[in-house]
Formats: sequence, C-alpha cells, structure tokens
Amino acid sequence: MKEIGIFSRTYEIGDLEETYRRMTANGITHTQFNLSNAGLPSLPEHVAETKLEEIRTLTAKYNIHLDALSGTFNMIDPDEEARKKGCDQFKLQCQIARYLGIPIVTLCTGSKNKESKWKWHEDNTKQSSWDDLMRTTETILKYADDNDVILGVETEASNIICSPEIARKYMDASGSDRIKIIMDGANLFHDGDAADMEKVLKEGFEILGRDIVLAHAKDISFKGNTEFVAAGQGDLDFRLYIDLLKKTGYEGALIMHGLSEEQIPVSKKFLEEILNV
Repeated sequence: MKEIGIFSRTYEIGDLEETYRRMTANGITHTQFNLSNAGLPSLPEHVAETKLEEIRTLTAKYNIHLDALSGTFNMIDPDEEARKKGCDQFKLQCQIARYLGIPIVTLCTGSKNKESKWKWHEDNTKQSSWDDLMRTTETILKYADDNDVILGVETEASNIICSPEIARKYMDASGSDRIKIIMDGANLFHDGDAADMEKVLKEGFEILGRDIVLAHAKDISFKGNTEFVAAGQGDLDFRLYIDLLKKTGYEGALIMHGLSEEQIPVSKKFLEEILNV
C-alpha cells in the first residue's frame, strides 16, 4: 500500500480534464470517482456513450486509476418513490462502472432522516428500516451481478449501518460476496469513543478486516464538537490504522477525503511519512 488517492469531488469543478490536471499536479493518480467532475449529476438518469468515451479517453491520457465510483443514494429513504428512483439510477451507475472498468460502486445505507441521508434518525433502529434496507439491497445486487461490480459499504455513525457489528450482520444477511467493506478509521468512532482509540480500531478490523476492498483516509477531531477533518489535522491514530490495514493484506490505494483542495499537499505529506513512501 504505497499509493495515495483522493475523492475526485475534492476538486470542486465540473471539468474533467482540469480535475485530472490538478490531481496529477498534486502527484495523485488514484481516485474514488464522482461523475460531477465530468459535468454530470453524481447519479445521472441518462448518459450518452460519447460522454463515457470522453471520460475513458481522458482517464487514459492522464494515467488515472478509477478505484471506485460514487453510487450513494439513501437506501432506506423514507420517501419510497425516491428510494425507487435511487435504485433505478444505481442500475445505470453499475453499467457506467462496467463501461469504464471501475471495480467498485460505493453505497450509502442511508437514514430515515428526511433532511439528509447523512443525519441520524431514531427510526434507523427499527426492524422496518432494516427490512427496507434488505429490499433495496436485493434490487441493487442484481445490477451488481449483471455488471460484475463490487458494492462497497462503510460504517457511518449517521446511517443504519453505524457500527462494524451491524456491517457484518448486513453482509451476512445479504448472502452475497459482492458486498465488501470500504474501511474508514474515522467512521468507526462515536461520541465518547476517543479514550478507546486502540480498542475501537482493533475491534473494527477484527470484525471487518477480511472483507476490505478500499481504504479511506480522513481524520476525526474530538476537541469540542466531534467532527471530521483532513488527515493529520485530528486525533485518529493513523500509524495504528495503517498498520492494521497492512496486516489485513490490503494493497490498494489510500483515498483521502474530508479535506479541501488547499489541504491536499499537507495531508498527502503526512500520509506519505507514515507509509514511508
């Protein structure tokens, strides 16, 4: 594990060639790709083949590796019609991933919060919410099978999958080896967990380590209100996190996110020093 990548959306522009120019200027050639950087909606309803060919051509020109494609929609959206629309869009997302040779499409298991899929709601703990999640999963697994892609899930404190234990339960319940883990050390923590840094990290890897297909690198600060920050700017024990990643045999890129474009050089240098690149 020596390559450091980035969420393409860190570059807040809709011009793909300019995105790739900036990425390579930062010494980055791996990305979790968001279609917004190609001037498209993150989850489009239609995409012309000529547009996909343009993306493929530019990706090859700049020697960029598309490690994953963002496919996040609210899998337990309280609005059933919105949930159905998300599934329909996800079908196209899997087809796009196959066309572009992207092995992983990322998920958001979602929340019953009507304002945002990234905000917690107490209804997330209900059996009916779990049932919604499994119905959505059954639908999108067909699209993953049809297009030979992996679905990447991660623990999110605000989502129905909010812990390694629930993530494991979900993977087992799906009955599919197409659902794998995107590991994000910062996401393993809830308020009050700061004192148990080593315990939380080691338990997370013990439960999920064998199924990691992609690894994220953002930080978490426990000073004041708990918040996500750029790698190296918070309290996450990155040396332990990366050591645990290595012990699983993970050999993919370490994908930075939760940072601004201006923070990229400092965070990249911080991670390189730990990786001894």
